[in-house]
Amino acid sequence: MKVKLFLLIILTFICSKSVVKFIRLKFSNGITGPSVAYSNLNCFQQLSELELTNIRINSDAFGKFNEKNVAKRLYLYNDTFVDGRISSVSNSVSLTTELIKMTINDNSNLLSIDLREIKNLDYFQLLYSDELTYYPPIENTIDPFDSTTISFTTLFITANMVPSLSNIKCTNAYLQLVNAGSATSLGNFNTYQSIDSLNLFFDEDIFYPTSLAVSGIKELTLGGTIDGSRAGLLKAPSLRLTLPSQIQSLSISNSPDFNIDGDLPFGAYPNTLKALSVGNLGLKNFPFYLPVGIERLLLSGNNFAINGPVSLPDLSVYSALYDLYLVKCGYTSTIPESYGKYRVYLGENDISGYWPQWAVCYKEEYDECFDNNPKLIQGTCEPGSIVPNILEYNQVSKILKLTGKNLGFYGPVLKDSSKQFTVEVPQSSYYFEWDPDSLGVLPDTLQINFGFHELTVATKVLTPKIQTITKLGKKYTFAGINFSYVKSDFKIFVSGVPATINYIDFNKIEFEFNSPLPLGQDISGTIQNVNLNEIIKFTINTVDDKTTNILTCTSDCGSDSGLGKCSSSTGMCICLTPKYGGDQCKTITQFLSSASSTTTEGGLVNLYGWFGETNSNFNVKIGSSDCPYHFVNSTFSNCTIGSGSGTQSITISQNGITWVGQNMFHFDEITFKCPKNCSSNGQCIKTTGQCKCFSGWGGYDCNSKTSSDTSTTGGSTTTTTSGGSYETPSPTPSPIEIPKSNTTINETVGSAVISNQQTSYEISILSLVEIDIFDNIVIIHNLTNNWGSAETNSNNIYKFKQSIQENCTIIYTIEDIKASRDYQFAGLELTLEKDSIKITVTIENYPFTSALNKLQLRLVSSVGENKESSQSNNECNNQNTEIDSSQIDKDQLLNYVTISKNQKLLYGRFINRVLSDTRQSFITTSIISDTITNSSNKDSFIIGLNLPHFTTSLTIDPDFSVLVSPSYKKCNSDGTDKRASWVLPVAIVVPCVAVAALVIIGAVLYNKNRTKILLAKNKYTYSLKSLSRKNKDDLYMPRKEKA
Repeated sequence: MKVKLFLLIILTFICSKSVVKFIRLKFSNGITGPSVAYSNLNCFQQLSELELTNIRINSDAFGKFNEKNVAKRLYLYNDTFVDGRISSVSNSVSLTTELIKMTINDNSNLLSIDLREIKNLDYFQLLYSDELTYYPPIENTIDPFDSTTISFTTLFITANMVPSLSNIKCTNAYLQLVNAGSATSLGNFNTYQSIDSLNLFFDEDIFYPTSLAVSGIKELTLGGTIDGSRAGLLKAPSLRLTLPSQIQSLSISNSPDFNIDGDLPFGAYPNTLKALSVGNLGLKNFPFYLPVGIERLLLSGNNFAINGPVSLPDLSVYSALYDLYLVKCGYTSTIPESYGKYRVYLGENDISGYWPQWAVCYKEEYDECFDNNPKLIQGTCEPGSIVPNILEYNQVSKILKLTGKNLGFYGPVLKDSSKQFTVEVPQSSYYFEWDPDSLGVLPDTLQINFGFHELTVATKVLTPKIQTITKLGKKYTFAGINFSYVKSDFKIFVSGVPATINYIDFNKIEFEFNSPLPLGQDISGTIQNVNLNEIIKFTINTVDDKTTNILTCTSDCGSDSGLGKCSSSTGMCICLTPKYGGDQCKTITQFLSSASSTTTEGGLVNLYGWFGETNSNFNVKIGSSDCPYHFVNSTFSNCTIGSGSGTQSITISQNGITWVGQNMFHFDEITFKCPKNCSSNGQCIKTTGQCKCFSGWGGYDCNSKTSSDTSTTGGSTTTTTSGGSYETPSPTPSPIEIPKSNTTINETVGSAVISNQQTSYEISILSLVEIDIFDNIVIIHNLTNNWGSAETNSNNIYKFKQSIQENCTIIYTIEDIKASRDYQFAGLELTLEKDSIKITVTIENYPFTSALNKLQLRLVSSVGENKESSQSNNECNNQNTEIDSSQIDKDQLLNYVTISKNQKLLYGRFINRVLSDTRQSFITTSIISDTITNSSNKDSFIIGLNLPHFTTSLTIDPDFSVLVSPSYKKCNSDGTDKRASWVLPVAIVVPCVAVAALVIIGAVLYNKNRTKILLAKNKYTYSLKSLSRKNKDDLYMPRKEKA
């Protein structure tokens, strides 16, 4: 049999400039190549690398220690050493050689390795290609008195022993112990005094080498494997272990018994320890006793939740911590905000909640950091989460410092130059060297990219500028420039009420108020950056949901002297002293608080108000007619007006300023009309237009019957009044049973509720509104539910009070009238019926924002179903709500409004006079809105009393009573009507006397009202034709008795 032998020889040369730099000589197929001696190699004088595989190597083939013509780097793979050594006895590898990497097998004939032979190397690596039957011992015969420094950058040794490294310095030592369980040289670690880093690998289980405690090792790694072969474990210790005193980094993995009762088995940790990495050590407790200066903490495969749910630990005590790796540790909590300053990895836990904003705002940087946490939700980066402070620039050092919150783990980047800030503290502190020579003068603002978020950041504190103000419900938004990203940098006040800032950036501030604001078009406000002394003033519309462009005034409006302010919505001055106006709020602005009336024939008119000390070109007009004045001083003037009629406005001009008092003057009619000519049940007092009803009749039109009248015989009564004497006949109808009304006064909120069967009326004061000369709302004071507790006395009087706008007080009184009486108010003779309600409202010291402005008192009256009524069987009277305001007439002293539902009626009567600064003044009444259905399914309307400008006080004095008018039916048990009966009207008599009261005619019984029930009887004559449209049984029409 013939055997063919294949011999593969690879010979490679690499030359550079005709000089050989690299030689590779390789024999394969298990055949050992020729011998190599120094004489074969020394001709290559500049050889960088020599690689030999399966070559026979003679002693000193690579030259002696002082020979130079040798390779710098040697790669020796499965070569055979002829003399069993790398170098001859007493020799060492040449000083020229820096690196040897070698792999040996059983054919290598390497009997031992003396570290003295390789002492001149920088890097030495010894590995085995296969498991050996003989492992060459590693000897150390270096003379301790040798003055030459023996220093390796890297030693990588595979052996079945721990070599002594006495007198050797090494930066990185890698030791792979073979048959480690039987190794008897573990004590040699005490010779590792100058070894900076040791990586110890072992193929069998061993105890922790206690000799490590006295070594000089700074970085220690225990466990694992290099080539994927079996890795041994550290056995369970019985006593606490000691670490090297200078240790800086400790890494131990895959030894699940290496713990004592679930704790790391070390007794103490030197303060030099900066990094700890432990994996799968069977730990049950987090090692909280680490040095506070630790910088890297990597824990994995340790089930800290074995005894129950456990939260991620608070690591704030470790101020230098930078890397945090907590993987597969059983944590169940949310991620703490404090973890943002760590380079963090928290995979394979049971963490819940949302990604923190410091992570989700830079999600590209945290792509895999929270993997395999099924309950953890990524979420989105919320506006306002990235919060940079104003940049700080040091003119001397040229250092630009950036601080803030959630600014990213890595440094932000300048948009224009793409230069990156240097990190001081992740997420919160960075710096950048601004070189004016290359980057130019530092601008006021910089565009900076925080991840994918571009923000404008100021380099100094800038004065804020508001460009628009938007109101939407209770929320407000400033749009402008030079704001901030820090909420605490700014303070906003409106009418003295502090704002709560919900969001802020360089161009926008969103805020709201926890306390109610006064309502108006130009409510004063201020905004201040707390880092500046400057306070910016503005005015704000607190009424309308809209966006207002901010305008500036041509002057400061005397704001520095406290005389005025600039309206941000109009760009015009609002003077804070009511008697003055103009660009500096120093020009006299006249006004009237009251004016006396004359008859239609004309006469002397007294004018009370403010005219100032300078009255250049003083002129008065009433309507379109001149009223030549006779006298004028600062508070009084008079003039004579010719004949006229109705209600007119008063115009006063002086000093180039014109003031108009809308509908403030009234020509008194010699006679006034009475409503419905008193329904033929009374006599008209033509001097006031008020009905004087015959005995047994009541109501503003005498179309209701008083329940106290039970007479059945005729008769008459003679009555004398200022209007003359007249005879009052007494009708004789049969008494009719009517449903009773109940009146409740809510002493807490100041409202009155009148209920009758299934119908309920509620009357209350809504608001006090300041209006400017153009009838625009300036401010709304909400009076609802703001009254203090009522003061009650034995005379059935309820007194309420509340304060608005600093020193302004509103006093509101309700009196329950138990007996009829006459009284005078504002020059009028009035009668209060028994069981009626009289209210008085006085406004004191109201701070008008301008002398040109006036007030409007708004009352609201609502009617709805009384679900708690015990009176039933009234369905036959069901009727939708109807409101009649046709009797509102500015030329009449008395105005009326009616609201009806379910055959119940609420009457309101308003007298167009008030007391303004204790003097009579004429006013008008307006319907603000009607037939409004609120959230409680109640129909309501709002009426406004138009009040004049005044100085000290204004008073209104209305009264209320409940009456009955025809149409009410008494229902059968099945809900059908039985026979004609009487409609119950609720009449509100409102002598609108005095400028400080609110009277809402038909729907508003403010605070606590008492009512009087009157029986009403309709005396209309119905034709047969009209009767034919109805069931005659539906109407009960008493006959009029013949004289």
